[in-house]
Amino acid sequence: MDNELKIVRREQSARSRQHRGVLTQVIYECDALEILRTEMEIGSACDSPEFGDFSAVHFVIGGTPVFRTSHQSANLMPGDSIIFNDERPYTILNGAPSRSVILSVLFKTLASEIRA
Repeated sequence: MDNELKIVRREQSARSRQHRGVLTQVIYECDALEILRTEMEIGSACDSPEFGDFSAVHFVIGGTPVFRTSHQSANLMPGDSIIFNDERPYTILNGAPSRSVILSVLFKTLASEIRA
């Protein structure tokens, strides 16, 4: 049988983790991209290095997180998205009185092509 199923449980992925009020789960991973679901508790924060050195699109599913770079910040609401194409660091903060949920798509091949 040539087509064997390969099941990778989310909890087995190296990128699934819970740290400082931020729970990150890998939903899908392949050579080209990763899709992450991140839940942020009230008052929590995470930095871009936690997502790796990749271009990213973040979609806000719930809550009102703030995305901050060294020069500007953006308050997002459910349905909003933000794109980071360069390697400048950014921080995601959840100062809202409720949990924030973010769906992130990390483009791994784009980052490796830029470095090459």
